[in-house]
Amino acid sequence: MKNLSIADILTLERVKLHSECVSKKSVLELASQILASAQEDLEAWAIFDVLLARERLGSTGVGRGIAIPHGKLSTLHAPIGCFLRLKTPIDFNSPDNQDVGMIFAILVPEGDEDTHLAILGQLARRFSDPEFCNAIRATESSETAFSLLTRKLAEPENPG
Repeated sequence: MKNLSIADILTLERVKLHSECVSKKSVLELASQILASAQEDLEAWAIFDVLLARERLGSTGVGRGIAIPHGKLSTLHAPIGCFLRLKTPIDFNSPDNQDVGMIFAILVPEGDEDTHLAILGQLARRFSDPEFCNAIRATESSETAFSLLTRKLAEPENPG
């Protein structure tokens, strides 16, 4: 299996700045609609159900104003993602109680645990970098945000 990077699952069309969402539910609805555009036979409602079911297990808010909603879908051909930056941060029940303004949603095909965990790990490393987060928060350009999100990580991957 190919080692996927964020660049493999994200397209410029699925990077949205200035998104207007008033609740966690509206974030998941918007992310579902955007993700559904990635593959012809995907249904936004099915994606929403998967993301909401995962969210019910515990918040995907990771702290520092960031959430990484994720799930698995049997009809998906390949992993996909989308990035939203909200106009106004919202409560996401994050462990640090900070409102969330940046969301990276991921869907992977059912049974693809390794890819799922690898992508979550890459995002966690990327979003733990304060300079990276400040740059994403400051940009007004979807192209710049896309470029920042998809550039190769500087540090080498640690095996195991």
